[in-house]
Amino acid sequence: MGTQEESNVAIDDNPIFEMSYEDKLTYAAVIAKPMASEKLTKRLGKLMRKAKSNGLLACGVKDCVKQIVKKKSEGILVIAGDVSPIDTISHLPLICEARNVPYCYVPSRFEIGCSNATTVNSVCVFIRKGEAYEALFDKCYKCVDDLPLPIR
Repeated sequence: MGTQEESNVAIDDNPIFEMSYEDKLTYAAVIAKPMASEKLTKRLGKLMRKAKSNGLLACGVKDCVKQIVKKKSEGILVIAGDVSPIDTISHLPLICEARNVPYCYVPSRFEIGCSNATTVNSVCVFIRKGEAYEALFDKCYKCVDDLPLPIR
C-alpha cells in the first residue's frame, strides 16, 4: 500500500488532474450516457471517500456486478467514461436497468481513483448505502436517478 505522500505525487504527475471538466469530456466514450454534471461528479467523489472509509465501496467490474446481482445491495454505480475498450463496461448499464439500480458516468477513471485516495484508477465503483453518510447518499441517489437514460 502506498503512503499519502506517494499518492499525492501520483496525483500531481497526472496530466488529467489539471484538465477542465469540458476537456475530460472529449475523452469520454460514445456510450457514456448519462454523464454526471461537474457538481454531481464532485459530490459523488465526496460520497466515494466517505463510503471507502466505512468499508461500503466496491471497486472494479467483478465486485460491482457481485454487489448488484448476487447480494442485491442498494446503491449507486459510478462508471468511468474514458474506458478503453468499452466492452469491459458495456454490460453494466443493462444489469443496472434490469435491477433498478441508478448509474451514471464520470468523465475519467482518474475521478474515481482520486476519490478513493489510491494511485490505481478503477473502471467503476458501487457505493452502498451507509448510516454515516445517509443524507449525502440520498441526495446523490436522487440526482443520479433523475438523470435521463439514453434512448434505445
